[in-house]
Amino acid sequence: MTGSLLVEFCGEEHVVDAGGHLGFGRVADLEIDTNPYLHRRLGRFVDRSGVWYLDHLGARTPMTVRDVHGPTSTVLAPGSTMALTHAEFVVSFAAGRVGYELRGALAEQQWAIDMLGPEGLSGTRTLDWGRVELNDDQRLLLVAMCEPWLTVPGPVEGPLPSNRYNAQRLGWSPPKFNRKLDHLCEKLHRAGVAGVHGGAGDSALNRRRRLIQHAIEVGLVSPADLGLLDDPTAMEQAG
Repeated sequence: MTGSLLVEFCGEEHVVDAGGHLGFGRVADLEIDTNPYLHRRLGRFVDRSGVWYLDHLGARTPMTVRDVHGPTSTVLAPGSTMALTHAEFVVSFAAGRVGYELRGALAEQQWAIDMLGPEGLSGTRTLDWGRVELNDDQRLLLVAMCEPWLTVPGPVEGPLPSNRYNAQRLGWSPPKFNRKLDHLCEKLHRAGVAGVHGGAGDSALNRRRRLIQHAIEVGLVSPADLGLLDDPTAMEQAG
């Protein structure tokens, strides 16, 4: 089976031979879910000249590819592609408010007899990876940033509320808002969340968008938290 790829989703395994491909989405080789927010063809694993690639065929939410055996993770933007180099990896993405995970392994890296363990993966669930404990002010900050998408669930598209607007929404000064935002991004970065930390060539707008996407994908905040924005006690407790 040298050169093959193993992909598992919701207890169903697919072995893709060298030179082959496997699409996944709402209507694809690997059918993920009937979720209307999910693209018909979201992504594709494909072998090109002996190297396995993941193509992002969607137009909205990015995917995250992380190494099962290490801290490495990569955010794959819509319309882009990446080579798969990890022996075992997880591809995570969201459609609306539902998170999904695919698990894969490269054959030449010696597949474990039971790669997934006795439980397998639950294919449709709230993602646990990348969760951090939030203090009061961090939760308020995230709820303010995510408010449009917590109010009307959907892909994180279009213009984002500015930091100045969100600071005014919370009754904070812009420097205070930016300081707390930086601290939260650093906490998520240390937890292995890619794309939320400043770096060469990074856009502050893209980092904020990634932060909002991640917070909604893994359920760091939810529509139930929207009441905090109109709760004077919650505002006072935030430092």
